[in-house]
Amino acid sequence: MHIQDASINDTILNGDNTYLAKVLMERLNPDKWPFSMRDLPVGSALVGGAIRDAFLNRLREKPDLDLIVPKDAIKISERLAKNLDATSFVLDAERDIGRLVFQGWTIDIATQIGCSLEEDLCRRDFRLNAIALKLNPYPKIVDPTGGVRDLFQKRIVAVHEQNLVQDPLRLLRGLRLMAELNLFLDPQTRTFINNYAH
Repeated sequence: MHIQDASINDTILNGDNTYLAKVLMERLNPDKWPFSMRDLPVGSALVGGAIRDAFLNRLREKPDLDLIVPKDAIKISERLAKNLDATSFVLDAERDIGRLVFQGWTIDIATQIGCSLEEDLCRRDFRLNAIALKLNPYPKIVDPTGGVRDLFQKRIVAVHEQNLVQDPLRLLRGLRLMAELNLFLDPQTRTFINNYAH
């Protein structure tokens, strides 16, 4: 596990998300992002691999950023692209997901699914991918399924069985994460993957 700082480990066990949010912000270093967090609407959050990799202290210099915004994701992507003279295109018009590509950065912006960020996160594949960092007005970790503790305990746990069934590629993602991050599959999650491997 790359979370080597003892104070971080203690903080995870004690549930002090304020300190963890500060550590994540330092590691993510948004001052180096190609846009300002002030360019995003209130309620925006960073989710997915960048959060996971920040916890594990294995971020690339230009990590892929996955953002959730309350609404109008494609319009926001297009506006940011215009400001940066970058490339923007639609990933999924029906679900309102846009992608911004700029000088080695890939930034996906999606409209929140459901009535809350927590509801959106609960639709994801594995709990370690269902962690968000609200960006404004103040950084705050949102972890409705316990993904932070899973990272600490080096395990991969499915959020819900049905979430894996809805997108079979998520089964493969679980195996890839296990190999890349040296984590183990929770027994129930392993059973889900075995049951739906076909």
